[in-house]
Amino acid sequence: MNIRKLLMIASLAVTVMGTAAGCGSSKDNNTNNNTGTDNTAGNNAGTNAGTNAGTNTGGNAAGGGGEKSFTVKAKNFEFDQPEIRVKQGDKVKITLNNAEGFHGFAIPDFNVDIKENNGTAEFTADKAGEHEFQCSVVCGAGHSKMVGKLIVE
Repeated sequence: MNIRKLLMIASLAVTVMGTAAGCGSSKDNNTNNNTGTDNTAGNNAGTNAGTNAGTNTGGNAAGGGGEKSFTVKAKNFEFDQPEIRVKQGDKVKITLNNAEGFHGFAIPDFNVDIKENNGTAEFTADKAGEHEFQCSVVCGAGHSKMVGKLIVE
């Protein structure tokens, strides 16, 4: 068998395995929740729907510039937080936890795309407004429903 045929077979095998992994399930049932505190007077620590509270360190109560950390849990076919709120100027760290299935987490407006379980992304929320986030790994029939909003105030 020549090298060209070997490369084509290897490429096909990788493609098939990658496609199958998108619909698989994750046995990792990590129960990490952020329950951080706010070190800035007058700021609500980025509390969001669900069990996640952002951690804010530094900055001031009137504006952004603090640091917020969130763990977003993904399961078939939803995120545990349909909405995340931060202040403009905040440094944001998001960790993706696949509680069920294999999913990704993307915020195109901030060039964020997490594709591994317990992977993280960090960015500065420098664009005010509502920014859609979605699953970035085709995960099955409900994939298109896996959306939410990052609200930068």
